[in-house]
Amino acid sequence: MAQSFPPDRFDDVTDLKRVGAHRAPAPKGRGWIAFLWAVIATLVLVGIGTWALFSLNSSVDFFQGPSKSPSSSASETPSATPEPVAPVVDPEANILVLNGTPTSGLASEASTKLAGAGFTQSISTSDASTDTVEKSGIYYQDPSQEGAARAISNALGGIPIEVSQQYAIPTEEGDTPMLRIVVVLGADYQPAG
Repeated sequence: MAQSFPPDRFDDVTDLKRVGAHRAPAPKGRGWIAFLWAVIATLVLVGIGTWALFSLNSSVDFFQGPSKSPSSSASETPSATPEPVAPVVDPEANILVLNGTPTSGLASEASTKLAGAGFTQSISTSDASTDTVEKSGIYYQDPSQEGAARAISNALGGIPIEVSQQYAIPTEEGDTPMLRIVVVLGADYQPAG
């Protein structure tokens, strides 16, 4: 037979906030509170993402109607292509011709061609600092030199031109920089004729 114990103070528990194995039952509606927090967090993250899209790329337009499409608007407005600068022979252009090949006399030959084309004022020649340069190039420092660079390219058989500060002459602060056009003859250079 089961033994029965006399009642004591632990039999009359009125506090339902117990811990351990005797936890109190979860209050009603607790799941809805977690769901509400998840919805709020999602809305905040979507709002931040949308703001970031619009601030980083102003060209995004989510609100263009179905009648507008990127392909139709691109075909309606022609893009303006800048006109290439015409070649201009500038007799006073400061030109440095560098031989980047093992072939000796190549820079002198190119400077003779440039003098014959009208560049008569300041042409100097030297060897490049590296043994062999793979690709030839004409490097000018200022956009105002583009016409002269194109004329040099035409005189030497179409060497590609590029704006670059790689060969700029360092100057003291406040001095006017000395502009020059540098011709680098590489292994791909084929002298004409």
